[in-house]
Amino acid sequence: MKLLTLLCTLSLLGGFPAQAAEKPNFIVINIDDLGYADIGPFGSKLNRTPHLDRMAKEGRKLTSFYAAPVCSPSRAALMTGCYAKRALPIPHVLFPENAIGLSPQEITVAEVLKGAGYATAIIGKWHLGDQPEFLPNAQGFDLHFGLPYSNDMGPVEDGVRSDLGKPIPAANPKAKGKGQPPLPLLRNGAVVKRVLPDDQQSFVEIYTDEAVKFIAEKKGAPFFLYLPHNAVHFPLYPGKKWAGKSPHGIYADWVEEVDWSVGRVLDAVRDHGLAKQTLVIFTSDNGGTPRAVNTPLRGHKGSTLEGGMRVPTVAWWPGKIPNGTASDAITGMFDILPTFAALAGAPLPADRKLDGANIWPHLAGTPDAKPAHDTFYYYWGLRLNAVRHGDWKLQIAINNKAAAADEKFQPKLYNLRTDIGEANDVAAANPEIVAQLQVLIAATKDDLGLDGITPACRELGRVQNPKPLIPHDPK
Repeated sequence: MKLLTLLCTLSLLGGFPAQAAEKPNFIVINIDDLGYADIGPFGSKLNRTPHLDRMAKEGRKLTSFYAAPVCSPSRAALMTGCYAKRALPIPHVLFPENAIGLSPQEITVAEVLKGAGYATAIIGKWHLGDQPEFLPNAQGFDLHFGLPYSNDMGPVEDGVRSDLGKPIPAANPKAKGKGQPPLPLLRNGAVVKRVLPDDQQSFVEIYTDEAVKFIAEKKGAPFFLYLPHNAVHFPLYPGKKWAGKSPHGIYADWVEEVDWSVGRVLDAVRDHGLAKQTLVIFTSDNGGTPRAVNTPLRGHKGSTLEGGMRVPTVAWWPGKIPNGTASDAITGMFDILPTFAALAGAPLPADRKLDGANIWPHLAGTPDAKPAHDTFYYYWGLRLNAVRHGDWKLQIAINNKAAAADEKFQPKLYNLRTDIGEANDVAAANPEIVAQLQVLIAATKDDLGLDGITPACRELGRVQNPKPLIPHDPK
């Protein structure tokens, strides 16, 4: 049904471009929990990231690129071109053996591009549902190799609650994750192995090897490679060649290994003569944890402050994207699908609302490019916490609890142009701006709304009797 809908939409909107050779390749490298200033292009003084430094010198930084506060919603926005609440209306993230996931009726960026003749692969973390109906091969990807969810989701005795070099804690019936099944490494839905600490250390290298292999195999036709690393999510497991390499600890080790991976992927693109026909985007799925460096932003992952949702992003396409430049235009994960579709000549699904836009003018540095988004809404799960319009941001809530918990919270206004760190509440001095932003908040009441499920939220995928990918250990 989903493929039929997409084919009908393509037919109605004019079909495919005639020449596959004219279509660019797309690579999205998505890091897990990377801080805004964890890499050199965004100000890191600790981590050595020469490959990302070069990528930024040859490309364009996106300094107001937004994800979501946590993993699953961010990935849903990337896949569907929508605010996460519209396509995956859940309060937090998905867990192993959940009966829900991204609906098979959603049309993902992989399906849009596959319909236009692209080979598609995801190598790394999925986290949009672990039942067969929700896994990547059912959502437009020809290849999936990686984890179905985060690397901390499994039994504590398997090392998923302890960093490299730390003692593995004894099983605790009250511990987070108690009762979760073993963590599986998958290839196209089949379990390759149960993940143990040595496997955790291998992820960056084996994902990178698989990505380089995919590029080599698909170099003669257009391809979409989605490379969502498990690094640098807790537990921290830098590879054996990287552990102890940085003087700043194992978090820095893993950031530097990620940089090495980026270098290998870009070198593969260059070595195969694909640089002038390949758009590469490097980003993070949400803000960094307190282990990360989010300077000059305030807040961390799990927050709708800038440090929880504004992520370090670099776009690279030699000859197409101006080198050594930056854009502060409001952009985000939901822009990836419409942008890639436009560049590939692939029509968008016509039977559903998308929130993203084609941001190619901002990537290309088009003079006086019209803003892709005048307004951006900050959702924490099902709840609206803030709105941004231009340089102004109005924070109306601070958490994801019931509205009654924030009855005494006074809206706070920040000018992100002059106060990116959200240090100075200027609401009292700018009542007219507060009023204008409150009008924008009211405008979404009939769409995604302020809290809870609304008619604009699409149905989740659901299965009966969900089963673990690896059976639970005997009790």
